[in-house]
Parts: sequence; structure tokens; C-alpha cells
Amino acid sequence: MISRFRRAKELRLGIRAQLLVSQALGQIMPIAAIPFLTRLLNPEQMGHYQVALSIALVALPFALFQADVFVPVARDADEVRLLERRAVLTTLIVGSIATSVAALLPNGGGLEAAVTTALLLAIMSLISVTNAVLIRKNDMPKLVHRNIAGGAFVAISQTIFAMLHPTSISLGLGMFVGRAFCQALLRSGKACAPHPNIADVPKDLWRVLSGASANALGTFASQMPMLLVAPVYGAAAAGYLGLGQRVVGAPTALIGQGVNQIIVADASAIIRGGEAKLWPGLRRQIIMLISLSLAAALAIAVIIPPLTSWIFGAPWAPAGDYMRILALPMCLQLVAIPMAPLMVMLGMQQAMLAIQIGRIFCTVGCILAAAHFALGMPLTVTLISAVWSLAYVVTIGLTITGMRKYDRLERAS
Repeated sequence: MISRFRRAKELRLGIRAQLLVSQALGQIMPIAAIPFLTRLLNPEQMGHYQVALSIALVALPFALFQADVFVPVARDADEVRLLERRAVLTTLIVGSIATSVAALLPNGGGLEAAVTTALLLAIMSLISVTNAVLIRKNDMPKLVHRNIAGGAFVAISQTIFAMLHPTSISLGLGMFVGRAFCQALLRSGKACAPHPNIADVPKDLWRVLSGASANALGTFASQMPMLLVAPVYGAAAAGYLGLGQRVVGAPTALIGQGVNQIIVADASAIIRGGEAKLWPGLRRQIIMLISLSLAAALAIAVIIPPLTSWIFGAPWAPAGDYMRILALPMCLQLVAIPMAPLMVMLGMQQAMLAIQIGRIFCTVGCILAAAHFALGMPLTVTLISAVWSLAYVVTIGLTITGMRKYDRLERAS
């Protein structure tokens, strides 16, 4: 019995390590491709892509309608298929709205940004749902393979398309083709084994809408500087800020999805079984994430900005200042992002929504005040950085409190 338990524990640790490593490897190639892309596309073209990406990321929670969170705790294959069909329908509806916004946004790229937005939203929705299905099927080896292959295919596709036709549409098409090819190549043959779903996750419409709104507002708050900087300061400034966010967000990009997959898989298994060990089961992971995020923020703020011109080219030198300013909140994302699905599973969507409403009002206030008083971009980004950091700390604290409450209620029942 003890030996079987040890083997099972070693297997779980092994697959967690594989998920983290595969996610890191899958993101290294797209990150490595950035210096090539910044030499193929000028800051304005890159700014159009960043605007399209921002709109797609904001629209994604409504397009998914939280299917990515509910699929891992679905009762059986029928419920999984129902959630998949619902996600397709909502993606089509939300996608038509998102592309219209992209086309009409001043200085946002017009039709070029609209096409790019449609490509990005479609493929991101597909990835989120199909990865959630793999977690529900407990097909972690296939998820590992997708993590590695997906990033490689995207980097290659984006570079090739940008060389042939350097526009934002080329980057969006590269993302779509690379990820779609990976999804088709690495399909899972496992079935969704039914389970009794002892501790059902609340799925009523109000909670779903609250959770989707909270996720959308959180993404909007993160992407808002991109959306508002372009009309106020021009597409080039949006390109600088976008590059800065992408570089300092590298720790989250490298292992964030892997961390999210691990936490969702572990938490959904505990909740499905109705076990009173949610916080003890995830405590070590969360503490390690906090320590890693703080260390990464310090390293990025000190090392990366002085090297910006050398790595990305002289025209991109202003992005170095934004990298230093945004280092702390962007690294705290590594901890805060996996907290969102946990809050949904715990029925804390209203708390999520309240945090994001406060965050978005503060972010808007910072940008409007900076534009009115001509404070300049560096001070504007500094104020936004403080707001984001506070929001992430509150999110982490509330999630930990919610996990402890869940354990107390399960023990009492």
C-alpha cells in the first residue's frame, strides 16, 4: 500500500514537472522570435497587432462563458459536449462584436485589426476548451505534447508569414495556423470517465455571468493601456508598451499556463471528491509561486531594461523604461492568474467582479488623469503598476481565505 502511494505521488510530481517544462519550452520559441519580428514589423504595425490581441483577450472570457473552468469538473462526456457546443456558439456571437470594435477603434488598425482579432479569438477559444477537455480526461501526457509543439508551430508560422507579408494579420494568421495544426495533430483518444460529482460547482447563470465579467474586466484592465495609449499617444507608443508588457510577462508566459493546468487539475480532483484538503493540497505550490514571482520581478527590473536596445533594436529603446516599471505586477500575475479558476470553483465570482470593477475604475482614472495633466507615459505606467499590484495581492489573499473556508465547510459536513 505504501509503495503504491509513493509511486502515485512520484507520478503526480513527474507530470507536474513535465507540464511546467513543456510550457516553458513551448513559450521560449515565440519569445525568441520577438527580436526577428520587431525587425520585420515597425512599431506601428506591431501596435496594431497588440491592439487586436488586447481586444481578443478581453473578449475571450465571454466567448468561453467559463467552459474552460466547468469542463474539468463536468460529470460525464455528455456535459462536456454540451459545454463545447455552448462555447462555439458564444465564441461566434462575441467574435462578431469584438471584430466590430477592432474595426471602429480610432488609430487601432481598422480592417487589419478586425481580421487579426477574429483569428486570435477563434484560436484562443479553441485552445482553452480543448486543453480543459484534456484535463477532464486526465490525459496529461497529451497536454504536455501540445504545450511544447504549439509554441514551436506558432513561432515558425508567425516568422514565415511576417517574412512574406509584414502586417499584423500575418502574426494573427501565424498564431491561428500554428495552434490549429497542433490541435489537429495531437488529439486525445481517451474517454471522459463519469464521476458522481459529490461537491458540485455552482453553475447558475448569474455566477457564470459574474465570473465571465470579472475575467473580462480583469483582462481589460491589463490591456486597457494598450487600447487607450494608441488613440492618445499613437500606435508607436502602444507598440513600446506592448513589447514591455510582453517581455516582463515572460515568467507568466513561460510557465503560467503550466501552473494553471496543474492547479486546475489538482483543485478539480479535490472538489469532485468532496475532500477537505484544498488549502493544504495547494499551499506549497502557492507559496513557491509567490517567492518565484518576487525573485523574477527583481531580476527583470535590474537586468533587462539596459539591454533593450541591443536585443530589440535601437528604435525600441523606450520600451526598457516600461519593463522596469511593470516588473512587479506582471510577475505577480504568475500567482494571481491561477487564482481565477479557483475562485470560480469556490463560487466566489461576485468577489472577483468587485475586485475587477475597482481595478478598472482605478486604471481608467490613472490614464485619464495622466492625459489631462500631461503627466507623460512613465508616470502614467507607474500609477497603473501600483493599482495592478494591489489588485493581485487582494485576489491572492481572498482566494486563500476562500480555500480555507471550503475546507472548514467540508469538514463540518
